[in-house]
Amino acid sequence: MIESLILLEESNISTEALRSMSLGNAKQLVIGVIPPARGGILHVIATSASYLGSALLEISQVLGVTNVLALKLENN
Repeated sequence: MIESLILLEESNISTEALRSMSLGNAKQLVIGVIPPARGGILHVIATSASYLGSALLEISQVLGVTNVLALKLENN
C-alpha cells in the first residue's frame, strides 16, 4: 500500500464531488477544504505507486481542480 496526502487548488468544486470519485484501486478521504472554495486536502491510499499515479491524474482532471500537489508519500 502507498499513501499520499494531497493538496488541491480548486475553484467551485464541492467536497461531495471529491468524495464520490471512483479511483479504481485507490481510495480517497476528504480531510478538509480551504474556504471559500480555494482548495482541499485529500488522503489517498492505493495498492501500488502506479495506481496512485492514476488516481492523481484522475483527480487533476476533475472540473474545477487547477493544481494537485503531493505533500507526503508513504510506502507501507
